[in-house]
Amino acid sequence: MNTADLWLLAWEALQALGAHYGPAIDHAAEGIGIPLGEWYGWLMAARIFEPYPVSAARLQMRAAYIAPARFDESLAKGVQLGLLEPAGGTKRGEYHLTERGHRAIRRLIDTAYAAMSTLHPLPDADLERLDALLYRLVRASLAAPEPPGKWCLRIARHYDPGESAAVMVRLDQYLSDLDAYRDDANLEAWQPCGVSGQAWEAFTTLWRHGPLTLDQLGSRLRRRGHTQETYALALDELAVRGWIARDGDAYQLTDEGRSQREAAEATTDRYFYAPWTCLNASETAELSDLLVRVREGLAEALPEGQGA
Repeated sequence: MNTADLWLLAWEALQALGAHYGPAIDHAAEGIGIPLGEWYGWLMAARIFEPYPVSAARLQMRAAYIAPARFDESLAKGVQLGLLEPAGGTKRGEYHLTERGHRAIRRLIDTAYAAMSTLHPLPDADLERLDALLYRLVRASLAAPEPPGKWCLRIARHYDPGESAAVMVRLDQYLSDLDAYRDDANLEAWQPCGVSGQAWEAFTTLWRHGPLTLDQLGSRLRRRGHTQETYALALDELAVRGWIARDGDAYQLTDEGRSQREAAEATTDRYFYAPWTCLNASETAELSDLLVRVREGLAEALPEGQGA
């Protein structure tokens, strides 16, 4: 099987698993006074970065497409909620978790683990086999030569629940680890191009969905927190490089731009899939079968009316 198809199956399995525990985490967060969605993207990271403070700059190291101001707003909200406190010292915008913040994280983690521990989408022997294959991929990724660097992967590994955790909890960890390593590979592929994060995401959006007008692009990427003017400047940045061209109100990739974007995608794949040679052909086929079955089992176990 094509490894790209195999990763898609793994990513879909991760999403299917998140559909089970995500609502439980949101409910638990609201139960301790955190408004719906206000914890996502920074609260868990704050513990990962310890003993160093959390800041917009640190958060953006992996989430390079999100506006720093969006992170600043979230961190300020964390202070208002009593989850964070200023780190002190001369550098502003850095925070440490409060005792309440630590308790909140423990509550959210325990809630997620409890939700996953009740899931049995496959027989135990099959789940353990899937666990073993995914863990081999994670170990191979950690041991792979650089580039890419492994900052995202090593950060993700900080939440490893250990071998005594329920098998579904371990599966969630290993799938999340691989997702983080995909980010490592992706960042390594495009950041040497020397463009901003918002320019690269605009470039990728045009590659996948173009041609698009500035308004259409801004609408697709509104969740990132950048202004329309920021994306206008990003498009100018791409046009100067000869990667995109304007046709009326719409922007689309040039031949040079398409070649550049596809080369970056190929580099991402080369970095990311290199460690997957630790599996032979029969193990790869076995992994594919298990991922399909666990994804389908998780989808079938969702409450009626709730989609992944």
